[in-house]
Amino acid sequence: KELVQSGAVIAVSPKEAKTLISERGFKLLDVRPIWERQKSFVAESIHVPLFVEDDDLSPITLLKKWIHFGYIGMWMGHKLTAVNTQFLDQALDAAARSKDSKLLIACGEGLRSLLAIEKLHDDGFTNLAWLDGGFGAAKRREFEGVEGTELRFASIGGFAQYFLQIIL
Repeated sequence: KELVQSGAVIAVSPKEAKTLISERGFKLLDVRPIWERQKSFVAESIHVPLFVEDDDLSPITLLKKWIHFGYIGMWMGHKLTAVNTQFLDQALDAAARSKDSKLLIACGEGLRSLLAIEKLHDDGFTNLAWLDGGFGAAKRREFEGVEGTELRFASIGGFAQYFLQIIL
């Protein structure tokens, strides 16, 4: 958040993102886990997940998975995750091997993208922008080429997704 407040990183709303991408040459970097992206994504975006599913099968991790499922997994459909140790290398590859590439970093609500921005900035990336509020703040048609459900609902799964469908 300090990078945004200092002006080192541009904060943009979903409404402003279209201009940043089409007129200023920014690429949209989606850092959500694969299961959120599978529900909905912007066709022209680059996908490099900051977190990946924790596939460790040690007794401690299995206990964590069981607790996680009971508290949030079942309700929101989120899986237990671990940091993607290849994130910086994958982001550099996605940015055409240039740390000067203009990247608009986005996630579901804006928190994971702030973590991604910190990692990218600390690694030497210089032209970063942050999607304030993430895709959850996006209204219909604020992004062109959206595939799947509405972007703002992609991070909702589990029982919460069924409740959302009933409400809508």
